[in-house]
Amino acid sequence: MIVEYEGERYLFDFADITVKQAIKIEKHTGMSFGEWGKAVATGGSLLALQAVGWLVLHGGRDVPIGDCDFKLMQLGEALRAANAAEEAAEAAAAEAAEAAAGPRPTSGTSTAPEVTANGAGDLSPESLTAGL
Repeated sequence: MIVEYEGERYLFDFADITVKQAIKIEKHTGMSFGEWGKAVATGGSLLALQAVGWLVLHGGRDVPIGDCDFKLMQLGEALRAANAAEEAAEAAAAEAAEAAAGPRPTSGTSTAPEVTANGAGDLSPESLTAGL
């Protein structure tokens, strides 16, 4: 996702967190990586949020997590906006893919009945000449 904070744009994806970054987060927060993820999701820890800020604003490198400082409300809003934009883009892509696939039958498949020149559906020679 792209996080816009104080006029800058930061590319960030939770899936790109490395094991070294995760270990630093665990040491800094005193939480397991899973607990940290839950704390980030619920907003229940300033240390957890500081680690997110470190990942987003510093790429999880160059400065100690504890030295990462930012405006709480402003970064929180930037993260919410980035997440909403990413979800909207994913939904639009899924909708476009579904539209490109074309309509789908609602139940089972059917074929049109075969109709002959006389409209009877019977292909026997007798039916083709009947009534002549």
